[in-house]
Amino acid sequence: MKDKGLGDTFDRFTKITGIKWLIITVTGWFNVNCGCEYRRKLLNKWFPYKQKNEMNKKITIEDILDPISPKVFFTEYWNKKHLVIRRNKFKNLFTWVDFNKYLNQYPDMKGLQILNYRLDGDGRWCLDKVRKGKLKLPMLNKETLHKLWKDGKSFVLPFAEYQKKELVDICHEFERYFQKGQCNVYASPRANSKSFPAHSDQTENFLFHTEGRVKWTIYKEFAPNKPKEILEEFILEAGDLLYIPQYQFHKVDTIGPRILISVHFANKPKQSLENFQVSPLGAGNRNKWYEWSPQKPFDKIGKRIEERRMVSNSWKQKYFRDKI
Repeated sequence: MKDKGLGDTFDRFTKITGIKWLIITVTGWFNVNCGCEYRRKLLNKWFPYKQKNEMNKKITIEDILDPISPKVFFTEYWNKKHLVIRRNKFKNLFTWVDFNKYLNQYPDMKGLQILNYRLDGDGRWCLDKVRKGKLKLPMLNKETLHKLWKDGKSFVLPFAEYQKKELVDICHEFERYFQKGQCNVYASPRANSKSFPAHSDQTENFLFHTEGRVKWTIYKEFAPNKPKEILEEFILEAGDLLYIPQYQFHKVDTIGPRILISVHFANKPKQSLENFQVSPLGAGNRNKWYEWSPQKPFDKIGKRIEERRMVSNSWKQKYFRDKI
């Protein structure tokens, strides 16, 4: 395993040279903890290794589906059956901190939806439709919006992919295999917050769980049939991934505060295992993520530029000494 910081390097050095064995032996005579593990973690924290290539690493389909290989996914699961991947990965795609920042921008945002706001239709309050007059409902102020959240309403944040670079990278990678899609964030403040009833989607759905726990019900039936027979029920937690093929019926039940991200795409026309098309990265019409910072946060050796400046000796140059 690659060293995460100076602590790992020092610990490995003491193991190779036998120093660690000697320290453990001597401290054991006096029934004293050698403090090796504490020192390793402390040195890793103070002197972490952050190489440039790691900071700019692209997210691949292998990273997204890990530990399932793309070959296994497309041959055994794609367009056939759901897939549950229990792991501890991509938990920081969209957290409560991100949710808090996003909602505090209200009403300067696009597409916010509140589930079960009304009894007619699909029950949703949609910011864009209210603004355009397509939905005859009142425009809500931020205080009212916050009260609805505290009262247990679930929120949907559509088109959230440009909230995080990682989400854009995931979309770029998926769009090599599917058509252009989008990311929706689904958030609930407590248990039993109502979500959608049993339904099916016209897209391939990849559900990234980032906060809390969610109970899923997967049905045996695919549209246009009606959901009747439950195929499987399970609970997923932060870090888990769920794939649901298009047209398969499913249902979500909240068992506590939760955030999950639906990254969904339509299949390419005439895409099949016999004639499988994979586009080059960036070949689609999605705008890429631009870095607006005037300088890169890390230099070639992985050290933060601002940290390097703090210890710079440039003020000691001969010119300044002569002038002084």
